[in-house]
Amino acid sequence: MPKAEKRIFILILLFSLIRLMVAPFFGLGVDEAHYVLYAKYLDWSYLDHPPLVGWLHAPFLYIFGASEFLARLPAILLFAATSYCGYVFILRVTQSLRLALVSVLALNCSFMLNALGIMLLPDSILLLLVFLLIFVGERLARNKRPLDFVFLGIILGLMGLAKYTAILLVPPLIVFFLMKKRYDVIFSPYIILAAFIAFLLVMPVIYWNITHDFISFRYQGSHVFGSWASSFKYFFESLAAQFGAYSPFLFAVAVYGFFKVVRNKDDYLRLAVLFGGTIMVFFLVTSVYERTLPHWPSIFYLLFIPVGSYHLYTSQKKWQRTFLYIAVGFSLIAMLLAYAELARKFVTFPEYKSPFRDIYGYREMAAQADKVIKRNSSSRPEAIAVTNWTMGSRVMYYNMPYGYDVFVMDTRQDQFDVWQKKSPLGYDLLFFNTKFENIDVARLLRCDHVDVADKMDLKLNGSNVNSVDYVWCYNYQGVKN
Repeated sequence: MPKAEKRIFILILLFSLIRLMVAPFFGLGVDEAHYVLYAKYLDWSYLDHPPLVGWLHAPFLYIFGASEFLARLPAILLFAATSYCGYVFILRVTQSLRLALVSVLALNCSFMLNALGIMLLPDSILLLLVFLLIFVGERLARNKRPLDFVFLGIILGLMGLAKYTAILLVPPLIVFFLMKKRYDVIFSPYIILAAFIAFLLVMPVIYWNITHDFISFRYQGSHVFGSWASSFKYFFESLAAQFGAYSPFLFAVAVYGFFKVVRNKDDYLRLAVLFGGTIMVFFLVTSVYERTLPHWPSIFYLLFIPVGSYHLYTSQKKWQRTFLYIAVGFSLIAMLLAYAELARKFVTFPEYKSPFRDIYGYREMAAQADKVIKRNSSSRPEAIAVTNWTMGSRVMYYNMPYGYDVFVMDTRQDQFDVWQKKSPLGYDLLFFNTKFENIDVARLLRCDHVDVADKMDLKLNGSNVNSVDYVWCYNYQGVKN
């Protein structure tokens, strides 16, 4: 292997090792825990998303057990492969090992892409698959080999198993072949084979929806567009969130890269423009109706942070190359500091203002709940109750060693309505009333009586991050009118 090419493996290995070292030292976030539960409750699909994210977790969960490290290992491995594909993508465009290396360095400095590289979300899978789709699309336009149609069907099917918005990538792929005047690809008999393979792979999603009254399709429709009351406030908030989430400088690099190549004739770049542009336009439009979460348009930044980086690096204008150095340097330092803080938690934050509130303390909450429940002398069955799905995902995950039923007591339709087969009526329910999520149990619920059984403060560096009251609702009989 040439010395120059070894550098990409060293670079990817270094970033992967950083993620591997940090992975065990902070608690699972809301979505992370939720998708591990997909593996615990294996199914053909789920209300929130297709099943691939849960299926990827399953071997690790059932063979090795549950831990933060194992929950994050699939994402770290996936992003290592994604980084290498990014290297190949830029290498084929520029024919320069140095430019490809610089581009992958920039890619690995983005805050949000790092998050997707350590926390397994459906988007983490889609990032790898979009590069593979670009590669197979370019090969079909160049050679039209039957085997590439098979690969196309497999990639599209896996995308459909990863995330519903993957369907947005099909129209731009067709547009690409039309722009190339490759009507023979679009109307090839093998395209039917590709569609059939993709259809077979997504059949579990279709079957699950048929047997569950199509709740996933209906949920996704309402989730994407929210209410039809538009608000440009949501639009600007969504854009501002992306500006910060991907690193302000790298946000600018990505936008610059997109407009720099929007008319480029190179097939790889044309596919990138079509895919990235479609994703970004879709989420910009829908952000007028509902705030777009920063990771939803991640494909755009995945493709155009590298593209913008190599254009800035080769610019004849000194200030543009300097801007790239600042963008990568600032983002790299900020990212390394964030990883160090996640692992060691050096900073003391004001009372109840810690950014770790959502990822700290749930293991301790579950352990304390086990002690409280064991002290209960009632003959009725006991269970844990929380007030919304965000708490539900983490409490259910960290409750796994103890095995208690967990009821999510909210009115929102979500995956917990599918998982919760039992009724909480007649249970002694132990509510987790945190400082940020709590209900007045005595006022709102019918119980024989209510008792605060225990309290716990969750501290970091001597400062309160959260607090929890363990509140019994003995013999729960429903909600008061």
